[in-house]
Amino acid sequence: MTSLVSKVASIVPREVGERVLCAAYVSGSGSSIGSAVVAVSDRHLFVAPRAAFLSRGAWRARRLDDVRIESGSRRSIGLAVARKFEVFEDDGSALVFELESRKEAQEFRKAFGRRVVPKG
Repeated sequence: MTSLVSKVASIVPREVGERVLCAAYVSGSGSSIGSAVVAVSDRHLFVAPRAAFLSRGAWRARRLDDVRIESGSRRSIGLAVARKFEVFEDDGSALVFELESRKEAQEFRKAFGRRVVPKG
């Protein structure tokens, strides 16, 4: 079975030498983008509606150097159950999404690297 990262890497419009580092499905709840697929490369954040993510034209890219990323946890019974990411652009607009899997959240934090600012 092909991984989501492999599927996304074969579809998203990337620059020469750009690698897709991680990808995840995002549910509509807790998200400003609705149900979507989000991926991070070494240069871009990619977002596409979940229903159309197999279409190359559905993907929207934001340069990682042009955004500020904040992260935070949602807690349930004292445990972190999801990781929330807020991506702020220069014009003040924000893109918000949550990842349910701790593993996915760790992959995204690693891919975002030094660009992640703890929320608080």
